[in-house]
Amino acid sequence: MSQVSRPVQVLLLVTALFGAVWFVALRPKSASSGGTAAPPAQQPDAPGAQGLKSAVDKAHDAAGTAQADANRAGATSADGTASKSGGATTATPTKAATTTHATAHKHTTAHKHAHKGHQAAHAVRFTHADAARLRAVRSAVRHHKAVAIGFVDPATADGRGVAVELRHVSEFGGRALAVSVPIAQLSRYDFITHDVQVTVAPTTVIVARNGEATTIVGFADRGEIQQDLADALAVKR
Repeated sequence: MSQVSRPVQVLLLVTALFGAVWFVALRPKSASSGGTAAPPAQQPDAPGAQGLKSAVDKAHDAAGTAQADANRAGATSADGTASKSGGATTATPTKAATTTHATAHKHTTAHKHAHKGHQAAHAVRFTHADAARLRAVRSAVRHHKAVAIGFVDPATADGRGVAVELRHVSEFGGRALAVSVPIAQLSRYDFITHDVQVTVAPTTVIVARNGEATTIVGFADRGEIQQDLADALAVKR
């Protein structure tokens, strides 16, 4: 080595170093070599990438749920039936069902009003018997008979009691008349009540032979009514 010149020694040293570098670093590695190729390094996720991916997944899930709910609601509105989801049944009333219920309610209300109207009409109904009684009272007044007429409310105990008492009052051999009349028919007897006030039931009006009238307000028994009727009959025309 001492016999080789310095420049040649430097050249040999450089060549040896280049060979070593080529063998270690620059030589291409064969896929069939005994060694196993190292797997490519995994690139780390960028900051916030994992949170962004989770948000996107949740947004997709929410959109899918909303679309499914919209589809079920559309199917329910179209056929008026309930749609089943997850074992639960959701029923939505249709417009036709709501309209039918409202119509039925109106019919029921109208029926109730008609029934009340029928009851009111029945309460003031003027029958043939009522007309005959009215004619009898007019005839008795016109022929100067004494009249006892009780205006009663048949729905009350006092009214029914006065009606019973009047049926047992003597008519003095046809010279007097005793009858009871529903208070609802008061206006038909204004030819008697024009000189007296009848505001409550029962009220018994006693008409003398001269047309003068007095009243007994409230319950009156047959004895009291008959005595007043006898006094009215004794009045001169």
